[in-house]
Amino acid sequence: MSCETNNELLELYALDVLDPEEREQVEAHLREDCIRCTTGLRRAYAFNTAILGSLPLQQPSAGLRARVINSIQPKRTRPPLAWVAVAAGLAAATIWLGFENQRRARELSIARVETRSLQQLSEELSRSLTFLRDPETRPASAKPDANKPRGTYFVNPRSGVMLIASNLPVPAAGRAYEMWVIPKGQAPRPAGVFRPEADGTVVHLQSGLIDLGAVQAFAITEEPETGSSAPTTTPFLVTPVQGL
Repeated sequence: MSCETNNELLELYALDVLDPEEREQVEAHLREDCIRCTTGLRRAYAFNTAILGSLPLQQPSAGLRARVINSIQPKRTRPPLAWVAVAAGLAAATIWLGFENQRRARELSIARVETRSLQQLSEELSRSLTFLRDPETRPASAKPDANKPRGTYFVNPRSGVMLIASNLPVPAAGRAYEMWVIPKGQAPRPAGVFRPEADGTVVHLQSGLIDLGAVQAFAITEEPETGSSAPTTTPFLVTPVQGL
């Protein structure tokens, strides 16, 4: 008997449901000290033990017990342990389906999260492009300084203000940046909280009406991640809007 043929019978051999001729063939092959089949038999015993051990022990009802006994009594030629093999197979299928359903549920959940993230990113990109394409949008650039934060505010009187910046240090945990609209002769007004990407870049759009005649400048500060009602640190990227 070849190892391939013998390997197909090891599970049934471990369950003791082979007919005498097949059983003798398997045992004769095992007596040849075949390492592959000996190892396969140990796996079969371990697998069957795990499967049978996972089955809950329940007391069947009297009616069910009677129906099962009556259904198998006329079939004396079928070894009783064959039903164990059937039960083991059903249990293995049930366990596999359970794991498969859990795996698919996890994959579906991850896919939904990724879809929502991509949808949000797409919506933000669409808003940003619409804002920049608007002929009323005008840039106000902060003075560049090598290796230091630099950025450009794009202002639209009907749509709001957008900051495109680079070289921003990533704030510590619990901290973020906040943009400010600074009116002439008045206290700065908060214009949204944001965190830059790992490379220090950011695109932040704050929607709303902007009265260019009343605004003196834009700026950002580092604040708690929930934002502040007034700046608590020194503003930077302060950019006047005169002449826009």
